[in-house]
Amino acid sequence: MRPLLIRAATASILAACVLSCAANAVFQLSADEQAALNLAMSTPLTFIVPRDRSLQTWDRAHEFVDRYNSMKLRSITDSVIVTYDSPTYPQDPAPVEPGSSIRFGYTVSRTSQVDGIQIAIKCTPSSKLGEKDADQNAHIAAYYIMTGSIACDRCIVR
Repeated sequence: MRPLLIRAATASILAACVLSCAANAVFQLSADEQAALNLAMSTPLTFIVPRDRSLQTWDRAHEFVDRYNSMKLRSITDSVIVTYDSPTYPQDPAPVEPGSSIRFGYTVSRTSQVDGIQIAIKCTPSSKLGEKDADQNAHIAAYYIMTGSIACDRCIVR
């Protein structure tokens, strides 16, 4: 009985090591991708664009949400893009929750300011476990909306 338990434990440990190594290989970023992600992460989630660029900036916001949003659109107006209502989830997430079930919704708003048009981006996860990824998604969205280029497409968690 004891050798059987030792073999099972060894097999479990080896399987965990293999999965861990495989997971790290899948999410390993190249130096260029890491630099692009760092650039996106330094982009503010609220910024002002000149009025003459506000329409193309707003078009990029629509495009980003259409392409990367994992929730259905709830409302699109001249001043806000919102996916389904922000989810409510308990403060203490379940101990084990599958990452693939986490969905991300966006809210992008624009308001007129004296010196231009203010754009504000928010990404909301459907689970508390997705908060870090939602923040990363929001910064990548902000970078795209501001500049017109995706910093790191592979880095957007869907």
